[in-house]
Amino acid sequence: MFRKLLIATVAAAAIAPFAIAENQVWTSLELKKKSEINSKFEYTLNSEVRFDPDGDTETIVLRPGVGYKVNDTLKLSGGYRFSSTRRSGDDTIEHRIWQQAGYDLFEAGGFEVAGRTRLEQRWRETNNDLGWRIRQQISLEHPIEGTKLKIGLSDEAIFGLNDTAWGNFEGLQENRAKAVVKGKVGRVGWEAGYLNQYKNGINGRDDETNHHIVIGLSAGF
Repeated sequence: MFRKLLIATVAAAAIAPFAIAENQVWTSLELKKKSEINSKFEYTLNSEVRFDPDGDTETIVLRPGVGYKVNDTLKLSGGYRFSSTRRSGDDTIEHRIWQQAGYDLFEAGGFEVAGRTRLEQRWRETNNDLGWRIRQQISLEHPIEGTKLKIGLSDEAIFGLNDTAWGNFEGLQENRAKAVVKGKVGRVGWEAGYLNQYKNGINGRDDETNHHIVIGLSAGF
C-alpha cells in the first residue's frame, strides 16, 4: 500500500511541471518562535507567494498567529490573514480573522494521521460583508525507508457558511489534495510536490480543476 502511495506521489511531482503552462507555483515560508515566558505558546508568521506560469506574482499572503499547545496531541491557534490578488482591474485585497485546532488522530501501518479544523471570517476592502467558512484537513505522513525523508498526503475541504455580496457562498467552495516529499536540514524543514485544487463554480461559472507545484520552507527559533 505505501509503495503505491509513494509511486503516486513521485508521479504527481513529476507531471506537475507540465501543468504550470496553465496553472501556478505556490511557495510558502513559515517562521515559528516559542514564547520565552511560557513554552506552550508559539508565535508564527506564514507567508505565501503564488506565481503565474509567466513568473508574475499573482497572490501574496501574510498570516501572523499565536498558538497554544494544550497537550501532546492538541494545539489551538488563531490570528489574522492579509492577501492581495492581482486582477485585470483593481487588485483584490482580503482580510481574515481565523481560529484553528490542530490535532493528532492515530497511527497505523507506519502512517501518522492528523487533522486540522480552521474557522475563518473574511471581508474585502470593497465590501464589508462578513463571510464565514470552515476548512477541514486530514493529513498523513509516512517515512521513506532508508532515508530521512517523509511522504506527506493531505486533503482539505473548504465550506462556506453564508452568502455575501462579494462572493463568499454557502456550501463546498474548494477541495485541495496535496502530495509532497518532506525533509529537514537542521532547523529548516522543506517540502515539495503537487497540489490539485478543485473550485466549485457558482452563478453560471464552470467548475475548475487546477494543478499547482508547491514548495514550502519552515523554520523554528
